[in-house]
Amino acid sequence: MAESNDVKLMDKNKLLKIFEYLNERLEENQLQLDITVYGGSVMAMVYDNRPATKDIDCVFGDINSKLLQNILNTTKYAFNLADNWINEEIKEPLKDLIKEDKETYAVYSNLAILKPKAQQLLAMKILAARPEPAKDFIDAYILCKDLNVTTKNELIDIVSAYVPLRLLGERQMTFIKYLGKDLGYDWE
Repeated sequence: MAESNDVKLMDKNKLLKIFEYLNERLEENQLQLDITVYGGSVMAMVYDNRPATKDIDCVFGDINSKLLQNILNTTKYAFNLADNWINEEIKEPLKDLIKEDKETYAVYSNLAILKPKAQQLLAMKILAARPEPAKDFIDAYILCKDLNVTTKNELIDIVSAYVPLRLLGERQMTFIKYLGKDLGYDWE
């Protein structure tokens, strides 16, 4: 039974094939689209730290939404994806950001894929600080390693550049403490 669930997961190669397919459909419809991807999609594509993701956390640029929905539905069936394979719920936590730092991940003829810079992604992971099975802790660990964050002050400086520190509660502070411990530092 678990095997049928795996069909719905998207690894790096499947994500890239999906984006190529989206580009082809956009080109057929003479549309240009910018999509900013977040979360597990970025971690799977850029950092190779997860084998797969169940959805694409994203925000779409301005486009004909009815036509885009048709293209997304076609893509869902072409790749046997779950109903909720596109997750725009990321818009809600983005409202809390002080600033966004995006960079280009890939550009196709009719599709541009943007992603947040590693610092912003780390700040978002700290703010979310969800318990397992969410991958926030593993992702934050990878991002700290990638950014060479060795002190709690360095981490707080990164977070405060993107997120008002007043939003960090007990859950986030405990998350940071254990993150430091797993990285081999005492971040009491």
